[in-house]
Amino acid sequence: MRFNWNNRLFQTQVASAASILLANFFVFIGVITPAWQIAEDLDANRYVQSGLWSYCQTGAQCWYIFSDNLINYYEKVDVCRFLLIGDCRKKLLRTPYFFGWHYAVLTLLLISMAFGMMAVVSSLIGIFKPMKLRITTIIYDVCVFMAWLLLTIGLAVFMINAEMLESKYLIGIKNTFEKTYGYSFYLAGLGMLILTFSMMIGVILTTMIFFTRGGNAAENAYLEQQREKEDYMATQRSQMATTQYYAPSKNTLPRGDLLSVDVRSVSPTSTAFLPHSPGTHGRFIPVDRGTDTFTPTTRHFYSY
Repeated sequence: MRFNWNNRLFQTQVASAASILLANFFVFIGVITPAWQIAEDLDANRYVQSGLWSYCQTGAQCWYIFSDNLINYYEKVDVCRFLLIGDCRKKLLRTPYFFGWHYAVLTLLLISMAFGMMAVVSSLIGIFKPMKLRITTIIYDVCVFMAWLLLTIGLAVFMINAEMLESKYLIGIKNTFEKTYGYSFYLAGLGMLILTFSMMIGVILTTMIFFTRGGNAAENAYLEQQREKEDYMATQRSQMATTQYYAPSKNTLPRGDLLSVDVRSVSPTSTAFLPHSPGTHGRFIPVDRGTDTFTPTTRHFYSY
């Protein structure tokens, strides 16, 4: 395919794929880093970073969500509220590193990035396969919308639960410290903003393909290119079929001398037709013709 950078349709397709890749990059960096909630424990002189799947603090190793069940956060004694039947829960020893909503947000963001990559693949297929431009555009619109929707829901779930008492504050030795949003959260929010622009680009791309002549022009250009390619190959095949190549045989004698001799000026005893190997059986042997003696004009041949 020939890339025409002056074509608005091609520019829109490239912009759509690049914007989603950029959004996925920021979301990915946000997911793998632990700075979703940060706090500074002045009592223990430590800096705490709480992420979606990792919990890190200064002077200690990070704790991961996959090994969170090894920590006992609760005592065995149930604490029940007065006159509230059934409202009993374990006594909390310390603030858990991860809650159930951490798993939900992490899952939503991973699925969102998967939809983003599907949108990128569909956009690239539309670039390299113009005949499938319409169906790939529809797939792109659906995937980018699902990526934006899941990312928005995930960030909303995080923000709602991050304002809860058990998540908003860090319990220190003597005091309680408030957690704030870290750079990981803002990177994911930036990715959501870029996905919003990607959806707008998708609307423009859909309009250009289905409601303007741009999509038909791209398909017609691709068909014309394929037609020219097929015509060129057919021409080459016909030329090869009509062209004959002759190779001299090993037993063929060279005939250059014969073609260069004027037959009308050659006498029967001339050496013009003398073969390269005189004396070969069955070949013409010229007779020495003198000036004073009679010599018959009879052709002599060797016999077996």
